[in-house]
Amino acid sequence: MITGNKGIDLIKSFEGCMLKAYKCSANKTTIGYGNTFYEDGTPVKLEDEITTERAEELLKSILLKFEKTVKAKIKVPLNQNQFDALVSYFYNTGGSDTLVKLINTSAPDDQIKTWFTTKYITANGKQLQGLVRRRKAECDLYFSA
Repeated sequence: MITGNKGIDLIKSFEGCMLKAYKCSANKTTIGYGNTFYEDGTPVKLEDEITTERAEELLKSILLKFEKTVKAKIKVPLNQNQFDALVSYFYNTGGSDTLVKLINTSAPDDQIKTWFTTKYITANGKQLQGLVRRRKAECDLYFSA
């Protein structure tokens, strides 16, 4: 399974595309669609600049890493929307062992929804509305048919 259009659109809508590196709300140097590193693992530097085409290339190549991680960690069958939501979540957060455990143990939907909507919504100790909206969007996608 690969990330579908819904997942890619979700990531793009929340990350935006910045062609000049900047410091994100978590104080990480970021470029393109929220990338903090390049395909070879090299960290983004504040002086870096890329083209729109390079941002698209970078997104597609970095997505592979997160798709592989979701496939390796999730042991239960997923539909496309669930897969897309988890790739977006892992892309933004790096993942969560607790969420993985909830999904792999078939925890009740309300527990998974609560996790999605109440965790990883802060940066530097402050709740960010953008992260609240993103977690809700990921949750909504995860639980959509």
